[in-house]
Amino acid sequence: MIKFFRKIRQNLLSENKFSKYLIYAIGEIVLVVIGILIALSLNNWNENLKSIKEEKEILNNIYKDLSTDSIQFDYYESQFQKIETLHLQLYKVGIKNEELDSISEPALIRRSLYFKQLIDSDFEKKAHTIENSKIREALILYTKTIADLETVYEIELLPLINKKLKNYLAEKELYNVKNWFELKSRTFDDYSYDEINGKNLVDKDGLIELAKTKKFQQMLFELNVKWNDFHTRLMIVINENYKLRDLIRQELKEY
Repeated sequence: MIKFFRKIRQNLLSENKFSKYLIYAIGEIVLVVIGILIALSLNNWNENLKSIKEEKEILNNIYKDLSTDSIQFDYYESQFQKIETLHLQLYKVGIKNEELDSISEPALIRRSLYFKQLIDSDFEKKAHTIENSKIREALILYTKTIADLETVYEIELLPLINKKLKNYLAEKELYNVKNWFELKSRTFDDYSYDEINGKNLVDKDGLIELAKTKKFQQMLFELNVKWNDFHTRLMIVINENYKLRDLIRQELKEY
Protein backbone atom coordinates (compact mmCIF):
# COMPACT_ATOMS: atom_id res chain seq x y z
CA MET A 1 0.00 0.00 0.00
CA ILE A 2 2.84 2.39 0.87
CA LYS A 3 4.58 1.59 -2.46
CA PHE A 4 1.29 2.28 -4.27
CA PHE A 5 0.97 5.80 -2.83
CA ARG A 6 4.66 6.49 -3.38
CA LYS A 7 4.29 5.61 -7.07
CA ILE A 8 1.36 7.99 -7.47
CA ARG A 9 3.36 10.81 -5.88
CA GLN A 10 6.33 10.16 -8.16
CA ASN A 11 4.11 10.16 -11.27
CA LEU A 12 2.45 13.45 -10.31
CA LEU A 13 5.81 15.11 -9.65
CA SER A 14 7.37 13.81 -12.88
CA GLU A 15 4.42 15.17 -14.90
CA ASN A 16 4.75 18.58 -13.15
CA LYS A 17 1.13 18.39 -11.99
CA PHE A 18 1.83 20.32 -8.80
CA SER A 19 -1.80 21.29 -8.09
CA LYS A 20 -2.94 17.69 -8.35
CA TYR A 21 -0.01 16.62 -6.20
CA LEU A 22 -0.97 19.18 -3.56
CA ILE A 23 -4.56 17.90 -3.52
CA TYR A 24 -3.26 14.36 -3.31
CA ALA A 25 -0.86 15.29 -0.46
CA ILE A 26 -3.67 16.92 1.49
CA GLY A 27 -5.83 13.85 0.91
CA GLU A 28 -3.04 11.61 2.13
CA ILE A 29 -2.65 13.72 5.28
CA VAL A 30 -6.40 13.51 5.87
CA LEU A 31 -6.24 9.73 5.52
CA VAL A 32 -3.36 9.57 8.02
CA VAL A 33 -5.28 11.76 10.48
CA ILE A 34 -8.40 9.62 10.07
CA GLY A 35 -6.28 6.51 10.67
CA ILE A 36 -4.81 8.03 13.85
CA LEU A 37 -8.28 9.04 15.10
CA ILE A 38 -9.60 5.53 14.45
CA ALA A 39 -6.62 4.04 16.31
CA LEU A 40 -7.18 6.42 19.25
CA SER A 41 -10.90 5.60 19.30
CA LEU A 42 -10.14 1.88 19.37
CA ASN A 43 -7.61 2.41 22.12
CA ASN A 44 -10.10 4.49 24.16
CA TRP A 45 -12.76 1.84 23.59
CA ASN A 46 -10.42 -0.87 24.84
CA GLU A 47 -9.44 1.26 27.86
CA ASN A 48 -13.12 1.89 28.66
CA LEU A 49 -13.84 -1.84 28.48
CA LYS A 50 -10.89 -2.47 30.77
CA SER A 51 -12.08 0.20 33.25
CA ILE A 52 -15.61 -1.19 33.24
CA LYS A 53 -14.29 -4.70 33.86
CA GLU A 54 -12.07 -3.48 36.72
CA GLU A 55 -14.88 -1.46 38.30
CA LYS A 56 -17.26 -4.41 38.03
CA GLU A 57 -14.69 -6.58 39.81
CA ILE A 58 -14.22 -3.94 42.52
CA LEU A 59 -17.97 -3.62 43.06
CA ASN A 60 -18.40 -7.39 43.20
CA ASN A 61 -15.66 -7.64 45.83
CA ILE A 62 -17.13 -4.77 47.87
CA TYR A 63 -20.56 -6.40 47.69
CA LYS A 64 -19.15 -9.70 48.99
CA ASP A 65 -17.37 -7.90 51.84
CA LEU A 66 -20.55 -5.99 52.71
CA SER A 67 -22.52 -9.25 52.78
CA THR A 68 -19.97 -10.83 55.10
CA ASP A 69 -20.04 -7.75 57.32
CA SER A 70 -23.83 -7.83 57.48
CA ILE A 71 -23.71 -11.36 58.92
CA GLN A 72 -21.25 -10.18 61.55
CA PHE A 73 -23.43 -7.16 62.38
CA ASP A 74 -26.48 -9.40 62.81
CA TYR A 75 -24.42 -11.42 65.29
CA TYR A 76 -23.52 -8.22 67.18
CA GLU A 77 -27.20 -7.32 67.29
CA SER A 78 -28.14 -10.73 68.73
CA GLN A 79 -25.39 -10.46 71.36
CA PHE A 80 -26.53 -6.98 72.34
CA GLN A 81 -30.10 -8.23 72.89
CA LYS A 82 -28.82 -10.96 75.23
CA ILE A 83 -26.63 -8.50 77.13
CA GLU A 84 -29.47 -5.97 77.36
CA THR A 85 -31.76 -8.68 78.77
CA LEU A 86 -29.22 -9.52 81.49
CA HIS A 87 -28.76 -5.83 82.35
CA LEU A 88 -32.53 -5.40 82.77
CA GLN A 89 -32.70 -8.52 84.94
CA LEU A 90 -29.91 -7.22 87.17
CA TYR A 91 -31.72 -3.88 87.39
CA LYS A 92 -34.93 -5.61 88.49
CA VAL A 93 -33.33 -7.82 91.16
CA GLY A 94 -30.77 -5.25 92.27
CA ILE A 95 -32.68 -1.97 92.33
CA LYS A 96 -36.39 -2.86 92.14
CA ASN A 97 -35.95 -5.85 94.48
CA GLU A 98 -38.02 -8.09 92.20
CA GLU A 99 -37.73 -11.85 92.46
CA LEU A 100 -36.96 -13.61 89.22
CA ASP A 101 -37.09 -17.34 88.61
CA SER A 102 -33.76 -17.12 86.83
CA ILE A 103 -31.44 -14.70 85.07
CA SER A 104 -29.53 -15.03 81.80
CA GLU A 105 -26.06 -16.57 81.61
CA PRO A 106 -24.18 -14.29 84.05
CA ALA A 107 -20.94 -14.43 82.03
CA LEU A 108 -22.67 -12.12 79.56
CA ILE A 109 -21.98 -9.27 81.98
CA ARG A 110 -18.32 -9.35 80.91
CA ARG A 111 -19.02 -10.13 77.26
CA SER A 112 -16.89 -8.43 74.61
CA LEU A 113 -16.90 -8.84 70.85
CA TYR A 114 -14.29 -9.69 68.26
CA PHE A 115 -14.82 -6.49 66.33
CA LYS A 116 -13.33 -6.51 62.83
CA GLN A 117 -15.33 -5.81 59.70
CA LEU A 118 -13.99 -6.19 56.15
CA ILE A 119 -15.11 -2.74 55.00
CA ASP A 120 -13.21 -0.16 57.03
CA SER A 121 -11.85 3.37 56.71
CA ASP A 122 -9.26 2.24 54.11
CA PHE A 123 -12.11 1.77 51.63
CA GLU A 124 -12.57 5.54 51.43
CA LYS A 125 -9.53 5.65 49.12
CA LYS A 126 -11.00 2.94 46.90
CA ALA A 127 -14.32 4.80 46.80
CA HIS A 128 -12.82 7.64 44.77
CA THR A 129 -12.10 5.25 41.87
CA ILE A 130 -15.79 4.34 41.47
CA GLU A 131 -17.59 6.07 38.60
CA ASN A 132 -21.12 5.93 40.04
CA SER A 133 -21.37 9.00 42.28
CA LYS A 134 -24.21 7.58 44.42
CA ILE A 135 -22.20 4.44 45.23
CA ARG A 136 -19.06 6.50 45.79
CA GLU A 137 -20.80 8.83 48.25
CA ALA A 138 -22.61 5.94 49.98
CA LEU A 139 -19.33 4.04 50.46
CA ILE A 140 -17.61 7.11 51.93
CA LEU A 141 -20.57 7.63 54.30
CA TYR A 142 -20.52 3.94 55.23
CA THR A 143 -16.82 3.99 56.14
CA LYS A 144 -17.49 7.00 58.39
CA THR A 145 -20.32 5.24 60.21
CA ILE A 146 -17.99 2.25 60.67
CA ALA A 147 -15.35 4.57 62.14
CA ASP A 148 -17.93 5.99 64.58
CA LEU A 149 -18.91 2.48 65.64
CA GLU A 150 -15.27 1.49 66.16
CA THR A 151 -14.63 4.61 68.23
CA VAL A 152 -17.52 3.91 70.62
CA TYR A 153 -16.57 0.26 70.97
CA GLU A 154 -12.79 0.43 71.21
CA ILE A 155 -12.33 3.72 73.08
CA GLU A 156 -15.38 3.80 75.35
CA LEU A 157 -16.95 0.35 75.79
CA LEU A 158 -14.06 -2.12 75.62
CA PRO A 159 -11.81 -0.37 78.19
CA LEU A 160 -14.74 -0.25 80.63
CA ILE A 161 -15.26 -4.02 80.30
CA ASN A 162 -11.59 -5.07 80.29
CA LYS A 163 -10.05 -2.62 82.74
CA LYS A 164 -12.86 -1.91 85.15
CA LEU A 165 -15.63 -4.51 85.19
CA LYS A 166 -13.54 -7.68 84.81
CA ASN A 167 -11.16 -6.59 87.56
CA TYR A 168 -14.09 -5.78 89.83
CA LEU A 169 -15.65 -9.22 89.30
CA ALA A 170 -12.30 -10.86 90.10
CA GLU A 171 -11.94 -8.68 93.20
CA LYS A 172 -15.36 -9.91 94.38
CA GLU A 173 -14.32 -13.51 93.59
CA LEU A 174 -17.26 -14.13 91.25
CA TYR A 175 -15.34 -16.20 88.70
CA ASN A 176 -15.95 -19.97 88.79
CA VAL A 177 -12.41 -21.09 88.08
CA LYS A 178 -13.26 -24.80 88.19
CA ASN A 179 -16.02 -24.38 85.62
CA TRP A 180 -13.67 -22.48 83.33
CA PHE A 181 -11.05 -25.22 83.27
CA GLU A 182 -13.69 -27.91 82.78
CA LEU A 183 -15.06 -25.86 79.92
CA LYS A 184 -11.63 -25.61 78.31
CA SER A 185 -11.61 -29.39 77.84
CA ARG A 186 -14.47 -28.97 75.37
CA THR A 187 -13.84 -28.39 71.70
CA PHE A 188 -14.49 -24.76 70.92
CA ASP A 189 -16.35 -25.69 67.72
CA ASP A 190 -19.39 -26.51 69.90
CA TYR A 191 -18.95 -23.57 72.25
CA SER A 192 -22.00 -21.46 73.03
CA TYR A 193 -23.53 -19.92 76.13
CA ASP A 194 -26.43 -22.38 75.98
CA GLU A 195 -24.08 -25.33 76.41
CA ILE A 196 -22.56 -24.04 79.65
CA ASN A 197 -25.91 -23.69 81.39
CA GLY A 198 -25.35 -25.08 84.89
CA LYS A 199 -21.61 -24.41 84.53
CA ASN A 200 -21.70 -20.65 84.98
CA LEU A 201 -18.36 -18.92 84.55
CA VAL A 202 -19.61 -16.09 86.76
CA ASP A 203 -21.35 -17.00 90.02
CA LYS A 204 -25.03 -16.32 89.44
CA ASP A 205 -26.06 -15.85 93.08
CA GLY A 206 -23.00 -13.73 93.73
CA LEU A 207 -23.82 -11.50 90.75
CA ILE A 208 -27.40 -11.04 91.99
CA GLU A 209 -26.12 -9.97 95.39
CA LEU A 210 -23.56 -7.68 93.79
CA ALA A 211 -26.35 -6.10 91.75
CA LYS A 212 -27.86 -4.81 95.01
CA THR A 213 -24.79 -2.71 95.81
CA LYS A 214 -24.49 0.97 94.91
CA LYS A 215 -21.05 0.57 93.33
CA PHE A 216 -22.18 -2.15 90.93
CA GLN A 217 -25.36 -0.27 90.09
CA GLN A 218 -23.28 2.76 89.05
CA MET A 219 -21.04 0.50 86.98
CA LEU A 220 -24.09 -1.19 85.41
CA PHE A 221 -25.47 2.24 84.50
CA GLU A 222 -22.25 3.23 82.73
CA LEU A 223 -21.96 -0.15 81.03
CA ASN A 224 -25.55 -0.11 79.76
CA VAL A 225 -25.27 3.45 78.47
CA LYS A 226 -22.20 2.55 76.43
CA TRP A 227 -23.70 -0.68 75.11
CA ASN A 228 -26.80 1.24 74.00
CA ASP A 229 -24.65 3.90 72.36
CA PHE A 230 -22.85 1.11 70.52
CA HIS A 231 -26.18 -0.44 69.53
CA THR A 232 -27.54 2.87 68.19
CA ARG A 233 -24.53 3.26 65.93
CA LEU A 234 -24.68 -0.42 64.99
CA MET A 235 -28.24 0.02 63.70
CA ILE A 236 -27.07 2.97 61.58
CA VAL A 237 -24.28 0.83 60.13
CA ILE A 238 -26.68 -2.05 59.40
CA ASN A 239 -29.01 0.34 57.58
CA GLU A 240 -26.17 1.92 55.55
CA ASN A 241 -24.83 -1.54 54.73
CA TYR A 242 -28.21 -2.57 53.32
CA LYS A 243 -28.60 0.63 51.24
CA LEU A 244 -25.07 0.34 49.83
CA ARG A 245 -25.58 -3.29 48.84
CA ASP A 246 -28.82 -2.34 47.12
CA LEU A 247 -27.08 0.42 45.13
CA ILE A 248 -24.33 -1.97 44.05
CA ARG A 249 -26.86 -4.63 43.04
CA GLN A 250 -28.63 -2.11 40.80
CA GLU A 251 -25.35 -0.92 39.28
CA LEU A 252 -24.14 -4.45 38.50
CA LYS A 253 -27.36 -5.10 36.57
CA GLU A 254 -26.36 -2.29 34.18
CA TYR A 255 -23.11 -3.96 33.06
